[in-house]
Amino acid sequence: MRNKLFGALAIAALATTAFAGPAQAGETVTAGGASYTYALQQVCTQAYTEHKVTYTSVGSTTGKTNFRNGTYDFGGSDSLYSASEAKPKSFVYVPLLGGPVTIAYNLPGVTRLNLTPKIVGDIYQGKITKWNDKAIVAINKTAKLPDLTITPAYRSDGSGTTYNFTNWMTQKYGSPFKANDAFTVAAGSGLVKGSVGARGNQGVATSIASTQGAMGYIDIADADKNKLTYAFVQNAAGQFIKPTIANSKLFIEKQLLKATGEVVFDYNKKVRGAYDLSLVSYGLAPTANGTAKASAIKAYFTYFVNECAPKNAASQGYVALSGTILKKANEAIRKIK
Repeated sequence: MRNKLFGALAIAALATTAFAGPAQAGETVTAGGASYTYALQQVCTQAYTEHKVTYTSVGSTTGKTNFRNGTYDFGGSDSLYSASEAKPKSFVYVPLLGGPVTIAYNLPGVTRLNLTPKIVGDIYQGKITKWNDKAIVAINKTAKLPDLTITPAYRSDGSGTTYNFTNWMTQKYGSPFKANDAFTVAAGSGLVKGSVGARGNQGVATSIASTQGAMGYIDIADADKNKLTYAFVQNAAGQFIKPTIANSKLFIEKQLLKATGEVVFDYNKKVRGAYDLSLVSYGLAPTANGTAKASAIKAYFTYFVNECAPKNAASQGYVALSGTILKKANEAIRKIK
């Protein structure tokens, strides 16, 4: 098995978009959820031939809900069930991949942009509204920053990407941010006047690409697909780091891994050279089904983390699992039944 990389698999992107692999004689597995991982799911479901797997990009919240309700055979999510959410009776979280969340922007002529968590937070609160704000200019001495209004873009649907971004902001910036699948920074909507919401990472990417001055949080796959530039974001060690597979992998590998396979992120952990705005995406699978369908899910996840992701994750903008987390993923997969 080619299982030495740590990192990415895709279970997500454009809302209500589905990809089906070629027809074959095995079970038909219907799944969906996180849009973040969609690009890799697209590659892997197409290449997989033992069973027919379809994955729909509808966001992590819908993925969790539809899996719990039995609409999906397995779900995809970049966030765990919260304490307030009803959970399936018998299921397991399976880490599938990791990767960076970019702060992508549309600023013609600016190819290198440094941002700090404080500046990002101030933008999403409406405290910084122009690209030539003195706080941005101070850390971008050589960039020609225009007198242009900043349009913050965000996910309007329930999103694991949003959960990880707001968790990062909560740890880095503090109140009024809170970790949540829905983009809220305070009581009520908490949305900045003039901000733009869109469904799925692809929807946010499209909004940024079509709006000069826009900025938003999305995966690398959708940023690259829309020819967007992304910022160098200051990490806890004080370095401005570009989101890359290697830089994200470096940070993910330093995080706490529970025996259950859940990764607990400490975004204030100082890891030199690491891009800390990163996440891990999970597959949600049954552990008391006892059917041929469950066996098919187990076979697909095994293929996904051990074969497809190591071969294709990096080219799609993800980190393939390796080392201890890959071991934990395979342990979780063995619980599927």
